[in-house]
Formats: sequence, structure tokens, C-alpha cells
Amino acid sequence: MTSPAWRCYGTGKTPDDIGVYWWRQLDRDTETIIGADQIPLNDECYWERLSDAGYDVAVMGVPLNSPPQAVNGHFIAGGPFADPDNYTHPDRLSDTLEDRFDFQLHPEEYPSVDNATDPHIVADFDGMIRQRFDVAEWLLDVHDPDFLNLTLFYINAMQHKAWDAPVVKQLWETIDDRLGSLIDDEDDLIIHSDHGLHEVERVFYLNAWLEQNGYLDVVDADGTRSLVDVAESVTDALGISEQVGRLLPESIRERVGSGRRLIDAGDYEDRIDFAASRAVALPQGPVYVLDDDPEFRDQLAGELRTVTDPESGRRVLDEVVTAEDVYGSPLRDDAPDLLVRWNDGFEVKNQHSGTEDMVFGPPHGVLADNAPEGIVIAAGPSFADEGSIETPYLYDLAPTILHLLGEPVPEDMSGSVLVDLLDAESDAARGEVSFVEEGDTSSSAAHEEASQDVNDRLKDLGYLE
Repeated sequence: MTSPAWRCYGTGKTPDDIGVYWWRQLDRDTETIIGADQIPLNDECYWERLSDAGYDVAVMGVPLNSPPQAVNGHFIAGGPFADPDNYTHPDRLSDTLEDRFDFQLHPEEYPSVDNATDPHIVADFDGMIRQRFDVAEWLLDVHDPDFLNLTLFYINAMQHKAWDAPVVKQLWETIDDRLGSLIDDEDDLIIHSDHGLHEVERVFYLNAWLEQNGYLDVVDADGTRSLVDVAESVTDALGISEQVGRLLPESIRERVGSGRRLIDAGDYEDRIDFAASRAVALPQGPVYVLDDDPEFRDQLAGELRTVTDPESGRRVLDEVVTAEDVYGSPLRDDAPDLLVRWNDGFEVKNQHSGTEDMVFGPPHGVLADNAPEGIVIAAGPSFADEGSIETPYLYDLAPTILHLLGEPVPEDMSGSVLVDLLDAESDAARGEVSFVEEGDTSSSAAHEEASQDVNDRLKDLGYLE
């Protein structure tokens, strides 16, 4: 899951270590669902440790790291939390990026499954990729940092919407070509993703299933339809979005034109009757048990394991596991109780944005969804010329990078140094992994929460209905 994956990558810790489980999550005390942008990142990222140790670092585009962090070097915050009014350290760096590179923080238009391959949108995404490589080359040439991190977040959005269309492959070819020009044979290079992707054939709406089985109670909407709902329904049916759009207020026109959903996630969440419900779920599978019955969690997990798609007869979920099985114990108070792992071809959402009682349906909003296995590739003087490693985790990269640069690994990191990647004759392979107690090298204050509401961007990206 993109959130919390990028924070896990930066900190070398699990979701339960950092207290972030998805883009949105349940605050049990207030019985409200809050966004990850409201949860400060209180754990230090590995590049901050490098900065504290005197390294000049350049960090570009890592999601969920906004506002920008005050590192020794340069920091450019990444989508979707990055605030156009406050996204760089030093502050004046944003002026340089915009003046010199015409830097664009977010897409001009977020793609939908209907328009992702339109030439204008593809050109916009291609331009953003090239801008980031231009900036990376400038940082290397002019500022010569000891460490550079470049994250290309929005290629993920394009692949969710267009999957394996030729234009997506063209964007990857752009990345490959620019990467080949950027790196030097004497550099150590690690390429990684935060997750994999797979094609969506069917969607399972988990909250609708909970409602159908009497485990979730959601108060009915008042029956009135907003102007956005009416306009989008009319334009979808008649194909006259451009003409109708000219008659609508700008704020409404923007929402209709962007392809955003009919039902706002906050509206649905506000109608959940927590007192009358036994469980509630979020997209991609965190399930919160609200019932005090100690046996109910296991009962619910058992029932979910047997859910099959009535159209194909296939079992939806590969496994339903407890949070303790994944994170260990004790858990944070706001941790989910169950996590679902879906079978290939399925996507798990909480509820359909237009028909809340729909339990199964065709692909909706994305053509591809997350798969658990991503990629990691390493090349350079410190790495073996060939070989593979068994089950690396995303949070293994932070301790690995610290060790590569000769820095100690904090004892509270969940990850381990990926020694199997290393060339036996390299300094990193010959040197023992050293450790430091938690907080021994930290001089950074707790990170602030993101300063702006990001729900609209999350809807555009397909994370929220």
C-alpha cells in the first residue's frame, strides 16, 4: 500500500511502528476516520540521519514527506501531500525550480480510465518525468551531493489508470533512457518500487459485504442529490460534459471535469453508526473490529476467507490475517484488527461510490491495483554482479543504505541490511553492520502534519471513492 509504504521505506520501520496503516484510518477514541496527512511522522528518516552525520543529501519526491524536511542539502516534497506553497528546503529552492525548470509539482489533470491515454495527459506526465531528471542532473552537477534519492510518484497513477497501454510503456522508456544518462558506473544505484501492480478484473466492496451480513450499520443518505451528482449523471448519460460544464460554477466544473466520485468519502464515513456496528473496513483491506466479543474477530476472519465471487466462483481473498500476525504485539491502540490479502485479479474497496450496496462489480476507477511484490534492483561497485535475494522488504532499504555509507543502523529499525546484495570484496560486505541506540544521532524535531486537505487528490488518484 502506497501509504504507509513510503514512510516505512524512509524510516526502516513497519506501519505499526510509525502508526500509519493506509491513506485514511480509524481513530478509535473519536470514532472518526482521519487522513495520514493528519498523522505527524515522528520517526526519523534515514536521509535525516545521513544529514545529521554531515552528508550532503538531495531528496526528491518521496510521497508522504510533507512539509519539506530541513536536511543538510536539498529536499523536494512529493505527491500527493506536497503543498505548492511550501514544498522545498531551502525555501528559495522552489523559486529556482520554477524559474529554471518550469517545475510542476502535480499533474495539470489527473488521468481517469477514460482519458489516461489522451496525448495531452501523456505529454504532461512525460514532461513531469523529464523535469525531475533535469533537476536531478542539476543537483548532481552543481551541488554534488553525497546521496541522491529520486522518486517518480505519478508514473504509478498513470499505470493504475491505463495499466499496460503502449503510452505507459513509452513513459517507462523515458525513465529508462534518462536514468541511463544520469548514473555513472562508479555510483551505487538502487532501483525499487513501493509495491507491484496487477490487472483488476473484479472489485469486492468490503463494507457493502459487512453491511449485507449485518456487521456494519450506515445511516441512509437524506435522499437529496447534489448539483455535482446531477451534473455528472447527466453528462455521463448524454455525453455533453463540455457544454454543461460551461454553465456550472467553477468549483463544480472542476469536480465534474476531473472525474471525481459521486459520493464523498467523508460523507460516507460520517454516516457510519459506530455504536450499532461490529466492524468497518477501508480500501485495500484494513478491517477494524468494533465488537467487544473476543471471539468475533476470528469468526469474521473465517467468514471473509470463504467469500467467493458469484460471477466466477473464485475465492476473493488469499488470506485474512490478524494485525499481530503481521506486526507482532503489542499493537498501537488505533491499529486495524485484520488485514486481507486478495487474490490476483481482484481489487478490494470499501464501498461503491454510486451504489453503496454493491458487493461485487467490474473494474471501477482503476484498471490495475496494488500487488504485494514489487522490484528491487542494485548495481554498482558495492553490489554483486549477479544473484538474487530471498524476500526483501521495503523497510530493509533504509538500514541497507545507511550501512553502504558506513553509518550505524538504529536498533529500533525493523529492517535488516540486505547483505546478499553486496559484492563479497566491497567495503560494505567486509565491514560488520554496526548499530546505534534509538535517537542517539537524531537532532530533528517531530515532523509536522501536512498543511492542506489532500482528499481531492486521493480521489483523483483512485485511492478514495
